[in-house]
Amino acid sequence: MEKKKRKLPYLAAGLSLLFPGLGQIYNGQFKKGLSLLALVFVVNLLAGDPMEEAVEATKRGGVEDIPSDTMILVLGYGLAMIFLVGLSMYDANATARKINEDRLD
Repeated sequence: MEKKKRKLPYLAAGLSLLFPGLGQIYNGQFKKGLSLLALVFVVNLLAGDPMEEAVEATKRGGVEDIPSDTMILVLGYGLAMIFLVGLSMYDANATARKINEDRLD
């Protein structure tokens, strides 16, 4: 049985901080990493119009001119990204530790 190469847990987490899914790819979990990358792409795609609308409203008169529904979408986008980054970092770190302990199934 071939021994798996040791992984650096903090590097895996750091890569996921840069872009969710990169830490999983570093750990050899290509499908999971590509799925996270695709999910982030879709969230960014969906957030594009509300973000543009918020920026334009801010240029016109300030934050108070941003429509409330747009503000909710922008805040939801921010929370979704914080969740995805945190989840990706935790998973990449934990998986790298399991690889190093030879506990990964």
